[in-house]
Amino acid sequence: MAMLPTCADLGKSARDIFTKGYGFGLIKLDLKTNSENGLEFTSSASANTRTTKVKDSLETKYKYRWADHGLMFTEKWNNDNTIGTEITMEE
Repeated sequence: MAMLPTCADLGKSARDIFTKGYGFGLIKLDLKTNSENGLEFTSSASANTRTTKVKDSLETKYKYRWADHGLMFTEKWNNDNTIGTEITMEE
């Protein structure tokens, strides 16, 4: 009589829900896009369904016109109304 092969991955999808860092009661969204003129936008948001608190942030990187000089400007904003600007110069 032939033996049936064991399936180690049987139920793996169900186990991954508990072991891969999925947050229950937490909704998270990350977006990233680039424009034709060299702008890079990164946005992230998370919402806790239990406390109804929402955190979000927007990051913009400008490196189109200033790339010849090695300059890159990064602006960050979040829903705490904190705005930050970073200027990076590469040699």
